[in-house]
Amino acid sequence: MSGEQANELALDTEARVHSLDNENFGDIDENVGENLVFDEAKASQALALWICTADVPLQIIEDPLFLRFVHSVNPFAKPGNVKLVKAECLKIFKEERVKIKQALADFNGQISLSVDVLKSSVCSEYMCLTAHFVDDGWEVKKWVLGVCRVWEEEDDVSKMILKCLLDWKIENKIFAITMKNDSDYVATVKIIKDHVQEKKKLQLKGQLFHVYCCADMLCAIVLDALAEIKVNEVLDHVACGRPTSLWHLTYQALKDASELYSMGEFSRDEYHVIEIPPADVWSKAEAVVKLLGSIYNVAKSLFETKYPTVNNYLHNLQELQASLIRESMSSDSFIKPIAEKMLQKFDKYWNDMFLLLALTTLLDPRFKKKYFEFSSLKYENSDSKSQVTAVLDAIQTLYDEYATTIDGNEKSMSKSSALSAGEDSDGPCPKFRRVEEGCGSSKDGFDWVKEYEQFTQSKGRRPKSELDFYLEEPVIPWIEDFDIISWWRTSSSKYPILSSVARDLLAIPISVATSYDAYDTTARKVDWNIISAGRDLMGALMCTRSWNQSNSDKD
Repeated sequence: MSGEQANELALDTEARVHSLDNENFGDIDENVGENLVFDEAKASQALALWICTADVPLQIIEDPLFLRFVHSVNPFAKPGNVKLVKAECLKIFKEERVKIKQALADFNGQISLSVDVLKSSVCSEYMCLTAHFVDDGWEVKKWVLGVCRVWEEEDDVSKMILKCLLDWKIENKIFAITMKNDSDYVATVKIIKDHVQEKKKLQLKGQLFHVYCCADMLCAIVLDALAEIKVNEVLDHVACGRPTSLWHLTYQALKDASELYSMGEFSRDEYHVIEIPPADVWSKAEAVVKLLGSIYNVAKSLFETKYPTVNNYLHNLQELQASLIRESMSSDSFIKPIAEKMLQKFDKYWNDMFLLLALTTLLDPRFKKKYFEFSSLKYENSDSKSQVTAVLDAIQTLYDEYATTIDGNEKSMSKSSALSAGEDSDGPCPKFRRVEEGCGSSKDGFDWVKEYEQFTQSKGRRPKSELDFYLEEPVIPWIEDFDIISWWRTSSSKYPILSSVARDLLAIPISVATSYDAYDTTARKVDWNIISAGRDLMGALMCTRSWNQSNSDKD
């Protein structure tokens, strides 16, 4: 998908609005009075566009206050035809779907998927499949491709995903898939992986295909800690809050309560009529609060940051790992086994995800190889040397895989012009050319003299690649809110092949849920306003709203 096509998609909603403006309100006379005619069809189109692009429930067209507002503007207006507006919403969905499908067909990069299973208030489950990629204009896209009701059969989710990929014709562009860390989904991912491998060659032999959800892992270890204390007893009696499925709010409430206790607040006379938990309960609560504090600090850096891309994960998670290791070696008989249990789950995730996290760290110009040198000293990791070697081998293999799919001549010329700085520079040297037999070669078919001359002129070095030049350049100064997508967009002319690698890796979602949803320890809920629109419209609304999501949401 070209930058021009991306702009067309981004402006499509605005164009529809302008079209409605021109048709309905462009030449209105201030004195039309009773001559103003209400066009129900065009009003339904405008309402449908609003509902399809904003978080507005379909039922708003029957809301008394909304109707009162509409009638105050035009007493003749009757926008309450739900059936007509619903039909217009489905029409918009079908029209937009054609454009999105073409955009995905034209896109020349890789697409990663995330699968979330949402629950309704009546315990129905829905699978939501989302495509994640950075388009040719270097805009991050997160498009919902399908929403389906999940029934009882174990293979339903995999069947739904495969059907969706077939419908969208993107089976040959799938890079990775992110799902919850439920053991039941391992088989699902394998089915998807086997199917995709029939359509394309997976990068690094599929080592990066299955992405485990980081938010899910953090929720699991937080619940391990909370299970060891009497959360209700602490919070119920001191009115500092209530336990909630959002663990960061429960943590904050426990922290507030512990601070009040440590200040002696609950020793005051007005608390004598309240049954305050005993000292041992507070001691355990304080220990857990300290443990959760280190997790929350990391989670906040991952989920509440301006640019939540995968390159931010390795160094933050390594800090958490170090904290859990310290607590697991504690002499405190209460906190030690809790930390050990948490560390066991963390280490499994770390081992499963290390390669992907390390590759994206390597592609962060603030880090490159320097971070691994730093971390090996800071964390005294005896395996760091072998790990770095494995990561460098992987990035070289990945780079070579991409290089074979890109026009070699064009990319080579672009690379040479961008990186070469004259005869004596460290730019790429020419590859040796074997002289064919019969073209001035020696009688044995090989002119070693000419090849030797080429070798001496190249100073005896192998040709440097974009990857070599990138890794050899100094790291850039530290920037807290670093927009790595913007950096690679600017550097794409200098590193055309490597920027393609970075673009696809950085688009991979490391967590299924984002922002504050990542703190939810239960299944995410489907908005009742979406469900009540009806099964046929539910998926259409979730899709169109994601397709038309403003880029300003990321600012």
